[in-house]
Amino acid sequence: MIRSLAWLVAMAVYATPNVAAAENNPATRLSLQGLPGVGLVVGKIAPDASRDGLTEERLRKQTTARLRTAGIPALSADQQRRTPRRPALHVNVATSRLETDEYLYSIHVELVQWVALLENGQKAIGAATPVPARTWSAPNAFGIVPADQLRRHVEKAVATMLGEFVRAWHQANPRVPPD
Repeated sequence: MIRSLAWLVAMAVYATPNVAAAENNPATRLSLQGLPGVGLVVGKIAPDASRDGLTEERLRKQTTARLRTAGIPALSADQQRRTPRRPALHVNVATSRLETDEYLYSIHVELVQWVALLENGQKAIGAATPVPARTWSAPNAFGIVPADQLRRHVEKAVATMLGEFVRAWHQANPRVPPD
């Protein structure tokens, strides 16, 4: 029980926004402008959660389908590497199975892009070597759910978070009506 409480506290601290967090707001949505699509990175799922039906492959397929339905191309790994800023949407789900046949879970969805630092917001510093940075993220989700509801609950939460990304992407990339 102490391990479970410690894990829940750690998730709460992780899920609490900090100053460096790139949340979903007008400033972070600017980083989505002009993106031709995004690569997709689905984090490893714990073996016990996979046995209970929550799999990386299923999350990857659902996420790819949601992006395509929204008109956002899901780039292959090769396309993503060749795209300026190398945009990659990360979907991470952490779980811990409890003795009570429940799971603690934490879900994080963020966009990582390669960026370079600017001096006074005007020109690149030195050689301006790009580095990966979180440029957009949905609010984290975390909680406790019965084991038999883990897959459905996590998939629904991920879909909600992807909806936030889709809305932000479309706000940053409005369709220009034809002349």
